[in-house]
Amino acid sequence: MSAPPRWNPPSPEVVERIRRFTERRLSAEEFDAYVHAPMSEAERREILESVAWFKKRYPTPEARLAAARRAYKQWAQGIPGAHQSRKE
Repeated sequence: MSAPPRWNPPSPEVVERIRRFTERRLSAEEFDAYVHAPMSEAERREILESVAWFKKRYPTPEARLAAARRAYKQWAQGIPGAHQSRKE
């Protein structure tokens, strides 16, 4: 079995371009167009498949809530100060 291909991180220029793109401010018209864009059949199918998987993986409301709490805790650990904003 061969080793997986080596991952080369993007250049600082690419990282900066992505940062600028993702942090840009949308105009009201751009936001409205995005929010009201029709959902494709592929997007709809992907969402329904994700929901079906989640419900199968976490069949009870208790299991779903526990999963959400674990996900939030994991997310908050990666953001400085996020876990301090509320008591657990």
